[in-house]
Amino acid sequence: MKNLTKFPTSWFRQALVIGLAVLLSLLYRNVYGQAAPKIDLDLKEVTFEEAVEELIKKTDINIIYNNEQIKDIPRVTLQMKQVTVEEALEELLKESKLTYRKINETIVIGPIEDTPNTPLPPGFKQTLRGTIYDKDSQAPLSFATVQVITTETVKGAISDIDGNFSITNLPIGRHSIKVSFVGYEDAFVNDILLGTGKETIIKVSLTEQLTNLSEVVVTASNGEPINEMATVSAKSFDAEETKRYAASISDPARMALVFAGVATTDDASNEIVIRGNSPNWMLWKLEGVEIPSPNHFAEEGYSSGAISIVSANMLGNSDFYTGAFSADYGNALSGIFDLKLRNGNNQAYEHTFQAGVLGVDFASEGPFKKGYDGSYLFNYRYSTLGLLNALNFAVSENALPSYQDLSFKFNLPTKEVGTFAIWGIGGLSKAVEHFEPDSIDCEDWKYGYHDDTYTGMYAYGVTHNYFIDNNSFVETVLSHSKSFSDQNYEEMDSSWTLSPRFQDDLNKGSVRLSSYYNRKVNSRLTMRTGAILSRLNYNYESRGWSNSKNDWLVEVDTEGHTYLYQGYLMGKYKFTDKIVATGGVHYMRFELNKDQVIEPRLSLAVGMKNQQKLTFGYGRHSRHESLPLYFVRTYADNGRIYLPNRMLELTRASHYVIGYEKAVSKYLNFKVEGYYQKVNNLPVPNNPDKYYTPIFGGFSDQDTLVNKGQARNIGLELTVQRTFANNYYFLVTSSLFDSKYQPLDGKWYNGEYNLNYVNNFVVGKEFEWGENKRVGLNSKVMWTGGKRQYPIDLERSIAEEETYTFENQPWAYQTRDYFRIDAGVKVHFYKNGKEQVISLDIQNVTNRLNTWAEYYDPQTNQVEIATMAGLIPILNYRLEF
Repeated sequence: MKNLTKFPTSWFRQALVIGLAVLLSLLYRNVYGQAAPKIDLDLKEVTFEEAVEELIKKTDINIIYNNEQIKDIPRVTLQMKQVTVEEALEELLKESKLTYRKINETIVIGPIEDTPNTPLPPGFKQTLRGTIYDKDSQAPLSFATVQVITTETVKGAISDIDGNFSITNLPIGRHSIKVSFVGYEDAFVNDILLGTGKETIIKVSLTEQLTNLSEVVVTASNGEPINEMATVSAKSFDAEETKRYAASISDPARMALVFAGVATTDDASNEIVIRGNSPNWMLWKLEGVEIPSPNHFAEEGYSSGAISIVSANMLGNSDFYTGAFSADYGNALSGIFDLKLRNGNNQAYEHTFQAGVLGVDFASEGPFKKGYDGSYLFNYRYSTLGLLNALNFAVSENALPSYQDLSFKFNLPTKEVGTFAIWGIGGLSKAVEHFEPDSIDCEDWKYGYHDDTYTGMYAYGVTHNYFIDNNSFVETVLSHSKSFSDQNYEEMDSSWTLSPRFQDDLNKGSVRLSSYYNRKVNSRLTMRTGAILSRLNYNYESRGWSNSKNDWLVEVDTEGHTYLYQGYLMGKYKFTDKIVATGGVHYMRFELNKDQVIEPRLSLAVGMKNQQKLTFGYGRHSRHESLPLYFVRTYADNGRIYLPNRMLELTRASHYVIGYEKAVSKYLNFKVEGYYQKVNNLPVPNNPDKYYTPIFGGFSDQDTLVNKGQARNIGLELTVQRTFANNYYFLVTSSLFDSKYQPLDGKWYNGEYNLNYVNNFVVGKEFEWGENKRVGLNSKVMWTGGKRQYPIDLERSIAEEETYTFENQPWAYQTRDYFRIDAGVKVHFYKNGKEQVISLDIQNVTNRLNTWAEYYDPQTNQVEIATMAGLIPILNYRLEF
């Protein structure tokens, strides 16, 4: 037998030499041939930034730099042929105090270092920590490179086995980072604010590449939705953004008013009008499950509320949607707030105290014990707006509102069975409105009234997240929520006595179980399927005083429960790195009326050259009405009670969206989006002479409703946004739209929220003040079409001495335009281990009295204007330690 332990040395050596030669040839071609392409340059009187952008276009090499460091480099003229990018950079930088170095596939431009061990520059420092994860599988990415691109010397870190990274001794202020990982698109995160009071902790997702991109990605993180299945009409935001915009008072709903297509018709409300749709069609989600409106003073079917219960101290990165939602969302027609609570710091104890004219709150967070990654976070707030009223700034005429709320989250990771989170929010609010006229005029008793309103909500739950392997996980949430409102309204009679006129007590509770399975099949395909089971408990009572019967007329009186079932199957497929399609179906069944629907969803994103992208989206959506509407009573002549709306079907809508985006530069983005929405099964009166529909709020016992109405919305939205860089930012949004509905008479009428146009301009600037202070200046301009109402029948109003309108002309009259300027100044005071912030926001700087409504005044015998709030100052002090 031949001895196999000996190699035939002659041919083996020849093969080895040939193989090594081939391998070295391939390595040379891949490393040197691709890394150093030869280019021609012909630049005349261009800025250094323009020259670098030209290098990026010609070489596909990513080049990063600090704008502050290159701002003094004079314009350059450069003509070179067949040179490498390194040779071009040496020529561009030869008269500056800057140099460059290559890190992986990125060239970083920075100052020339005198010694290899340069000491830390003076000034306050802070730590930036975070987690890097795969956007599709949600699995952590180990050994990803994180580079800070806003420091004089390059600083960075490598993520550990759990995807975590930590960069210490960063100067306080705003920073940008670049995150890289082999086989993934680079992600840039701008506008990371570091202060002295707290560590900053972020999460960054990366998208796996199919092939090496032929074009450098300018930015991939800021504003991109967290939900990897979302393609159109979606935007992410964080807590810092809610604090930044003037007069947003750290409230997500008020912050969202600057987004394209979003408006309000009431300064004192958190009402969100999206693309002309009813605020009642909004879906609120927290930690992945539906919750009641998380706003103080919210009343089901009537009011969206006034102030958010979710504190900005608790808020994590969240998503906001305005149309064509992906298949994992249901029971929504206009928009979605998908809120997330952040985890507390699991390495250090940190606290926040805040006090101002709106009240006081306290937050605390930290680890449970040393060596355990779990953490706690809670926030309590008590507020009264009475202080502003006492200072003669009328927030609510004749009213004294107050509220308090509590939020918490406990993050509890385990080694074997995944991560658990126990979370909750809750709030109580009270508004007492009272007016007792002087008895000078014998007719003044008509204006006397007393209105007590008590509202509240809570939602709490347990979330379990378990990774089956690196490519799949299951998330399950069990939650319980409740909302209630209790109102007692009294009017004064001719004997100057207050008598009850209206009372309601609306209580709704929900128990929900939501679970979904997500699997990243491969780099092209990601699948998700899930189900949601909701038990809806209700106890409603509403009654009004009937003068004709001299007795109470009960409009709603019911107690019971029903179910809402939802399920979905969806997937995302990448044809190429630049062409991505998302599709799926959503199923919903409302057990109260046995109505059910299957809703297809589809979207497509097509990337193009020069940082451009086209998006398309379609979705079929549905939603049940507010539950009290189904139990409205009508009475037959014999006294028998009927529930005419009991079997109302789900309202349905089709959304069509097309969009175009272009990254003009690293920090400037342009976006335009057009949409068409067709609403079917709209509840309208079963009478062609009636025009009421519950989408405009409330319910009526005068009409029997049928699902025979329809509505349509068509519009165009423009967004120009510059992210925070070089100490300033701006945002311009403009929306043109038309929103109409059709009752049973077959005619199209303006909807209540058909404002026709919404324009916003937001700008802010920051600058250093001495060694330990930072000043921020922010301003916001809002200009929209005026509110709509029924035209006043002046002749009849004069005859009857009270306001009468033309009931056959719904929402035909539009009041004067809404215009408001807000401004804010914020000063940060830095000390080691703590940070103080004093801020002053002024809502409605010009004190313009925008129109709330027009009415007939019998005392003046003419139409008068009821106005919204004037100038309101909001002073606040914040301490982080």
